[in-house]
Amino acid sequence: MRTVYQMAFVDIDRCNGCGICSNVCPVLAIRVERIEGQKKAFVSEQGCQACTICATRCPKHAVQMIQRSIPLEIGGGIQQKLTEKVVEICRLAHMYPDQVVCYCHRVQAKEIVAAILEGAKSPEEVAQKTGARTGCGVLCITGVIRLLRGAGIQLGKAPGYQWYGVRASIWDISPEVMSKYPEYYLQEDKEAIEKIFPGGEPE
Repeated sequence: MRTVYQMAFVDIDRCNGCGICSNVCPVLAIRVERIEGQKKAFVSEQGCQACTICATRCPKHAVQMIQRSIPLEIGGGIQQKLTEKVVEICRLAHMYPDQVVCYCHRVQAKEIVAAILEGAKSPEEVAQKTGARTGCGVLCITGVIRLLRGAGIQLGKAPGYQWYGVRASIWDISPEVMSKYPEYYLQEDKEAIEKIFPGGEPE
């Protein structure tokens, strides 16, 4: 569980309604609305997890972080029981349940899988439930996607400026490529790493 003490706040006078903040928000907590003929951004107090990505991307410096009147608790409601289903999804993603996926907030694979089993079907929904991706916003996306795929969820197009990119791993290399380039010892590497991270991708 994580406690969030700040939130983003939009200075309406500075905001030009460009929508960049909304497009980069990893938890979809910012919307752009038309007010009196002008577009303006608004932040959901219950949705914002204070990642600061919107504040650093705003070209008009209209977004700033302010102190919350009441801290927001993230991830406390997720049932993190180590069930067979949690272990199986982690295995399919070549991860261990206790493995840290989001280093910024120390979110473990079992927490992400618990969120998926409770209904999260996208990286944004996983972030809303666990806080993963609300630190740097970059490094844990591959792990989140691998766990979603392990649960049998195939993603469509990412919203806004998000990108569902996955760094290629040893398990993504086809047997044909491995046999074509024996000088790189890809098959041997795969066999070695599968001793550390056993499992298999879903069909």
